[in-house]
Amino acid sequence: MLEEILLDDPARSKLKIYKHVLEIDLGEYPIHYFEKYTGYSHIKTANLLQGMNKELQELVANCQLLSKKDKVVVSGQMPSYQQYQQYLFANGVPYQVLVESLLHPEHDLKDFGEFSGLSQSSLMRRLKPLVEYLKTKEVRLNCLQMEVTGREAAIRVMYFNFLWSVDFGKRLYNYFNQELNLSLDSFLSNDDLMYLKYVEKREFSMLQGIGLLRTRRGFYVDEPQINRLLFPSIGRKYKEALALDNVPETYQEREANFVNFMIFYWPQIFATDDPRLSIIKRQYKTLTESKNYAVTFLEGIKPALQMDGKNQLELMLLNFQTIFLRWQTLGSQMPKNLDFVMEKLKAQHPEFTSLSVKVAEVLEGMISADEDLISLLTIVCINAFHQAGPTEKVKVGIIGFPNHFLLYTMINRIERLPFVAFSLMNSSSEENYDAVITCSKDLLPPNTKEYWVVEGEGSFDTMENFLFQLYRKKAK
Repeated sequence: MLEEILLDDPARSKLKIYKHVLEIDLGEYPIHYFEKYTGYSHIKTANLLQGMNKELQELVANCQLLSKKDKVVVSGQMPSYQQYQQYLFANGVPYQVLVESLLHPEHDLKDFGEFSGLSQSSLMRRLKPLVEYLKTKEVRLNCLQMEVTGREAAIRVMYFNFLWSVDFGKRLYNYFNQELNLSLDSFLSNDDLMYLKYVEKREFSMLQGIGLLRTRRGFYVDEPQINRLLFPSIGRKYKEALALDNVPETYQEREANFVNFMIFYWPQIFATDDPRLSIIKRQYKTLTESKNYAVTFLEGIKPALQMDGKNQLELMLLNFQTIFLRWQTLGSQMPKNLDFVMEKLKAQHPEFTSLSVKVAEVLEGMISADEDLISLLTIVCINAFHQAGPTEKVKVGIIGFPNHFLLYTMINRIERLPFVAFSLMNSSSEENYDAVITCSKDLLPPNTKEYWVVEGEGSFDTMENFLFQLYRKKAK
C-alpha cells in the first residue's frame, strides 16, 4: 500500500524493472530486453532506464546502470531493492508534501510547485492517493494550503508512520540539526533510556520532535483516557522544551503522556525482560475490561495456536490486552504501519483467511469487532509457536524495524530456527552479537561484525539461509 500511496506510475514501473535487474545474471543487456520484459514501448523503457540511472547515481556514488552504449549494466555492487524503493518514496511528491507540511507549515502548494518545477494540477493528481488514504484515518490534507487537520492524535501517529517507514526519521533529524540547531536526542535523559532497552531511541525522539513542531502551531493532543494510564516519570527534558515554547503546564503533561502511550501501550512486547513490563503489568491489573477481553480471547484462540511455556503465554496475553486497550482508547481508524503491509502479509500467509475466520468466531459475542481488530489479532497469532533447539546457537540482535507487526512476524519466523538465540536491541547497544538483523544499515552499532538487511517478508528465506551459514561456521 505504501507504494500505492507514495509512488506515481513511472516510479512503480521503475521498481518493477529494478526488481528484475536484481534477479537476472550479471552482465550487459540491451534496452530491447527490458522492452520485452515490461511490454512498454522503446521510448518509454529507455526513458525509465535513464531516469533510474540518474537516481541510482544519486543514491550510490559510481553506480552506473547504463553504459556509454546505452546497455543496462547489471553488476554485483548495486543498491538493494529496498534502498532504491526508499529513495523513490523519499523523493516522491506525496512524501515531500507531508514532510513540508510538518517542517515548513508556512509553505503552500504554490510554493512547493515553484521549487519542484511541477504544476499545481500535476501535484494535485499525485497527491490524490495520499488524500484518499488519510480520509480513512480521520485526517484531512488540504492540498492547496498543504495543511493537515483532524484528530490530533491521529495526525501525530500518521506523521510518525510515514517518517519512520520511509527514512527512519532522517529528514526530521536533519531539520532539527540544521534549521533549529538542536539535536532530537537532546530530549532524552538516562531516566528515559532505561525503559528503551527494546525500543529504538529514534522512535521516542521522533515522537517528541513531531509533538514539539505541532504544539508550536497551537495543536495539542486531547485524549483524556490516555492521561488516566500509568506512566513512569520520564520525558522531563521534553517537557522542559515544551515549557520553553510557552506550552501551558497542563498540556505539557498531556503531550508527554501521549508520547509515553506510544512507547508503552501501542507496540507489541517480545521479551520477558523488557523494562516496560513492570509498568504495563501494574497498569493492566486495573484495566478490567480489556483484561477480560484478552483472557477470553486467549482461551478461545489457544487451541488453534502452537504455544507452550508460561512466559510465552503471558506475553501473548499482554499483547492481546494491548490491542484491546488501544482499540478501546483510540478506536479502529487510527493510522498504523500495518496499513502499509497488510495486503502483502495476507498474500504471504495462505492461512491468514482461515485464521481470521477463527479469530472472528472467538470475538463473536464478546464485542462488536471490525475488520481492523480482526486483522490485528490475526497477525499477532499467525506464527505463534515455540520450539526447543540445540545448545550451540547464533546470537542475533534485532534493530530498527519500520513497523512492529513486520517485526512480530519475523521474530516468530526466527523462533522456528533452533540454532538461533535472538534479542532486541537499539543503536546504542554495546553488546556483542554474532549478527545483527535490521531494516537499515544506518542503524547498525559500530561494533557490528555481520548483519542482514531485511526487505519485507519476501526476504525471510534468504535471511534464514544467512543465519544458517553463520551457525555452520560457529558450530565447526
